[in-house]
Amino acid sequence: MKKSQKREAILNEAEKLFYQHGFHAIGVKSILAQAGVAPMTMYYHFTSKEEVIKEILVRRENQYFELLADKTNKGADIHSYIESLIHAHLDWIEAEGTNGCLFLRAKQEYEGVNEEITSITREHKKTLLNRIENDLKLFRVPGSLGVQLSIILEGLTSIAQIQDLEEVKEAAMNLRKSIRISEK
Repeated sequence: MKKSQKREAILNEAEKLFYQHGFHAIGVKSILAQAGVAPMTMYYHFTSKEEVIKEILVRRENQYFELLADKTNKGADIHSYIESLIHAHLDWIEAEGTNGCLFLRAKQEYEGVNEEITSITREHKKTLLNRIENDLKLFRVPGSLGVQLSIILEGLTSIAQIQDLEEVKEAAMNLRKSIRISEK
């Protein structure tokens, strides 16, 4: 089924605006102006701004997990896996921007305001951790390594907001080299 170009324009422009300025700072009028669509067009495709946000988060999650699936090396050893996971995450940051995590921003702005949105954000982080932990089962390493790798990825996202990305990449690879893993 062909996706509506206007619907995609709304999602694309809203995502850019939300990522750059936050969710509450951007109103529907700004989205419509950037997307070049009329209010009736937006409300034909979405019931509310919050529906747009949910769609963006789900779409962004799918794109991120596709990238990880394509770029992580599960066929070699644990160190190759970790390096490929970190590289994949850094590739995401480089392609999508160094303005932090859109999921954490949504959680911060909608906690206590919209449970559906905050639930999507929590589930995203849990899904990431579960995927890493499932991948690690292939290598027979301690399960706690999954949480450690999640912390590294979150830290990379955070520090990339204030540090030059090339420096972040170099530090990430140095950190990866310092990881010592013992088999279970």
